[in-house]
Amino acid sequence: MIKLRHGLATVDSSRSRWHLFFTLACVFMSAAAAHGENVKPADRIVIGPNILVSRDGDIPHCETMVAANPRDPKNLVGGSIVMVGGDASFATKPYVSFDGGANWTDITLPTGSSGDPQVGFGITGTAYFIGLNFDGMTFYRSEDGGKTWDKGLNLGKHHDHEMLATDLTYGQYAGRVYLTDEADVPGSTEMEDLQMQRRVVLFRSSDDGRSFLGPIEVARGNNTGMAAENLVVLSDGTLFIPILEYPNYAIDKKADSWKLVFSLSQDGGVTFSPLQTIGTTRFGGAEVMRSAQKSGQVDQMGPPVFAVDRQGKFRDRIYAAWTDFDGTRYRLMLTWSSDRGKTWAKPKLVDPAAPAYASQFQPMIAVDSKGNLGIMYYDTDGFPKRDQFIVSFTGSTDGGETLLPKKKLSSQVSQPFGSGNVRPGPFTTSERGIITADFVSGVSRWVDGGDYIGLTTSDDDVFHPFWADARSGTYQLYSAPVRIVRATGEQPQNAQPAPVSASAKEQVSVSEKVTLVFDPISYDQQTREAILPVRLKNTSSETLYPPFRVEVKELAHPYTIKSHDAFDPPVILNATNGKQGVGAVFDYSAALGDFTALEPGAVTSAIPWRLQAASAVKTNFHLGVEVTGQRIKQPSSGETKSGGQ
Repeated sequence: MIKLRHGLATVDSSRSRWHLFFTLACVFMSAAAAHGENVKPADRIVIGPNILVSRDGDIPHCETMVAANPRDPKNLVGGSIVMVGGDASFATKPYVSFDGGANWTDITLPTGSSGDPQVGFGITGTAYFIGLNFDGMTFYRSEDGGKTWDKGLNLGKHHDHEMLATDLTYGQYAGRVYLTDEADVPGSTEMEDLQMQRRVVLFRSSDDGRSFLGPIEVARGNNTGMAAENLVVLSDGTLFIPILEYPNYAIDKKADSWKLVFSLSQDGGVTFSPLQTIGTTRFGGAEVMRSAQKSGQVDQMGPPVFAVDRQGKFRDRIYAAWTDFDGTRYRLMLTWSSDRGKTWAKPKLVDPAAPAYASQFQPMIAVDSKGNLGIMYYDTDGFPKRDQFIVSFTGSTDGGETLLPKKKLSSQVSQPFGSGNVRPGPFTTSERGIITADFVSGVSRWVDGGDYIGLTTSDDDVFHPFWADARSGTYQLYSAPVRIVRATGEQPQNAQPAPVSASAKEQVSVSEKVTLVFDPISYDQQTREAILPVRLKNTSSETLYPPFRVEVKELAHPYTIKSHDAFDPPVILNATNGKQGVGAVFDYSAALGDFTALEPGAVTSAIPWRLQAASAVKTNFHLGVEVTGQRIKQPSSGETKSGGQ
């Protein structure tokens, strides 16, 4: 039995392995198939438990990116803007995992930055992090996978919306690091004459990010904004630089669309092709954007996103996705090019079956080594007021021609207008001989969680989404392992070798093999209700199987009873079996997502427990629980154990 006092549990802090289970991915045992009918198996999306990444406070986390180490698929680095200290001062922070995303550690950078985080890895496994601050754009390196970081290399001021890519091919420019951003034209007088003077520039490094050449001009706008979007590198090392050309709203007040263009560099970022057109995306105009922002809607227009199939079935196919305003809501569009951008397929709806009120926005895309395209996005399907959202995931196994049915990626609904996001904080400065204080909140600055979200694939073909999630009312960072599995009988990497039959397993107490892990706990003094998001973590070396069941055995410690200390146990409000005290059961059968086992070191999704205290301040809860689950049957007494486990 696991005992908890004051809402805490002892958690095994040793580094655990995080193996992904996709047992059913390649075994399709429908009832029809069991009767011998000719049922064609389907490609499918397999989603694991939602993992809380950020455990550094009830503060908003926005604008996310994530990357996987090409030398170690278990090593991930994410980045986010964080509203540190509970006020409106901002910082960007790396978040690091060494077990494929089951556990994360947040890192404070040596010199700090405050905006537009970008992350990546070099070809030898060096981790990269870039951020903006008042001193300029700073590039950081870590040679131990993100545990420790150098003091950073300042690349100068007047840069914005930077993007990062590394050439991971075996070509002439293998290992070259590219960094683009939007910069002012030197000598710009934009603020005085309202004439936009913007350009896209590129920095490049041939020594693993230790030094950079640049900035080198890629393209210059003609009284328009020019923002580079996420870079991709083709199989031969050609650099594809997508650019969003947006209007000068101060002059062109009726403009309602953005232009998508790109440039190629085939010589390692030395020279660049003339701009070529991808298409246009409608945003409805400045008035529509501002009106939506003030209306309490969370759906917003965002930049386009890009990915390339560098080594799969559709080699060098370039994908582009963006939100498009249809006069009522935002729809997510997808197109692709199979000839390096010369021609593009007719844009298609990613979710044509979405209700008329629903928006799809804040997308990100990635391609695994098999050529499977993954698409994640925020989705207001189910929320007509568009003031809440879920995160959806879809994909394609045939180069974008058809899309798999979307699946819900986030296990709970995001409430972006919750108390943590709307809590204002002061940002103070001295100017004009006075002290000024400007107040801003997470949701007033980033109602949709930032300008972009993160998605990457590791070399074991796992998609790692990395998003700002407001299920608690505060934007926190979440991730979940995702795999797209083709119905070919091919066994995914790191999957369980074979399914385990029901007869080979037994239901037993696993309390000695698991512990409870808590996400941040909330408490309302008026209702006296505490919400404890509880996960199960496998602390043993043995694989465990659902169904998992947690039963409350104690609400008062035996010592407390014997000493006659005053103790008022809480009332349990949401047990699966309806009991409010001892005997209450919480069902964790669905807490593994699509996974079929809980491997050593792995954790489940969090199940919220609602406990009502006896009084507004009586929160010294005690819980003693027993966890039952399944394990491989052990040899009975007298039997000879053959083989290894």
